[in-house]
Amino acid sequence: MEYIFTIAIVGLVAYSMLKKFNPQATLITAGLFLLAYASLSGINPVLPDGQTQGALFFDLWQKFTEITNTRLGKVGLTLVSIAGVSTYLNHIGASQALVKATSRPVMAVKNPYILLILVLLFVSIMYVFITGATSLSLLLMGTLYPVLRNAGVSAKTAVATIVIPTSWEYGPGQINAVIGANTINVEIMDFVVHHQTIFQALLLLIIPVVNIVWQRYCDRKDGYNPADDRGKYLEKLEQEHDNTDVVPGFYALLPVLPFVFLFGFSSMVMESITMTIPIAMMSTITICVLIEAIRFRSVQRAFNNFEAWLKGTGMIFASVLTLMIAAEYFSAGLTNIGAISALISNAKSFDLGPAGIVIVFSGFILLTAFITGSGNAPVMAFIPIVPQIATNFGVNPLLPLLPILFAAGIGRTMSPVAGVIITVAGMSDLTPIDVVKRTSVPMLSSMVVVLVMAVIQYS
Repeated sequence: MEYIFTIAIVGLVAYSMLKKFNPQATLITAGLFLLAYASLSGINPVLPDGQTQGALFFDLWQKFTEITNTRLGKVGLTLVSIAGVSTYLNHIGASQALVKATSRPVMAVKNPYILLILVLLFVSIMYVFITGATSLSLLLMGTLYPVLRNAGVSAKTAVATIVIPTSWEYGPGQINAVIGANTINVEIMDFVVHHQTIFQALLLLIIPVVNIVWQRYCDRKDGYNPADDRGKYLEKLEQEHDNTDVVPGFYALLPVLPFVFLFGFSSMVMESITMTIPIAMMSTITICVLIEAIRFRSVQRAFNNFEAWLKGTGMIFASVLTLMIAAEYFSAGLTNIGAISALISNAKSFDLGPAGIVIVFSGFILLTAFITGSGNAPVMAFIPIVPQIATNFGVNPLLPLLPILFAAGIGRTMSPVAGVIITVAGMSDLTPIDVVKRTSVPMLSSMVVVLVMAVIQYS
């Protein structure tokens, strides 16, 4: 009975999203129903034993409070600080200066879709060092996104292309890669260099072509013509900025400061200083305020411009963080009612050959990541049985392992409740559904590439 109830709730959530109901209210309401049903049916209590508030209704909101506190503690400051700096840089004209400085070489590329190849490669490299998909995407929304938009790339295409490489969790700093390497007792660098790299290289050869074809098709279907939009984004930025204020050319360097801090003070360059994203963001804003005070010879004016930082933090909290919390609450309901464990149990029950079981497990992980919006949870759930699959079928453990790891990131990047999707959608005035429509075909193509490569390489 709980399965029918779950399917009905998930169906209503999907319908509500397509009909553009308020997503926060939709997901919180769905989470309430799932958690309440799980508790009343004796499947799982809302809160662990001994932590109840004394009434089911209050337990439901205590669960919401706990999720909110956890989410704000983990990523709240990171996202708020990035969004604040991005809004501030736009307000003082630094984003405008960056677009101007890069417009000549970028605009020299007559076909803006060719730029998508460079973007996928660039973001893939960045993701090796800045391993948070949401954090990296938000950083690039403040730097790379305006450049692409001014070159004539549509908002949906630009956002999707920025997000797509964050599905390929490649590199020694990725949590899933570390978990995978530990599972089969392989040194992390050996795992990355000798096993992940060939998959990453193949994806970077094939998916850029798929992405160009898909985004061009979608743009044409939307009636978007890149030629009509080239150079318009810079005009928009200039209209938003004070026309009497001529922005110095060196302001184009200010949006790059966070990357300088994050790379310059990383463990690869300088181990004596520990750098985090919030520290990099606040250091950037400090330098910017000082420059503004010196430039205008007015501390008051520099401080008044700081209002833009506050607006940016408020915007990201009101739109993105609240949606992430609502999505996690919905995910908690799915977990409590047993939907995720049912997926795992069903996957384990299939009696197939090695290639078949890899396809089925990868499919279930992709589906789990899609439903929950998390790339880590499904990996942690399925990874322990990888050695068992290898033993039972007498296959190389890398055959099931690599597709499982890739499937988690791919499923997350197709999920409208994933934090990274919610974040970039909010920053570009799009809906999460708009974004996942654009990532869907490149992501499914990525999964096919990984599965075929795994079977060829390790069967």
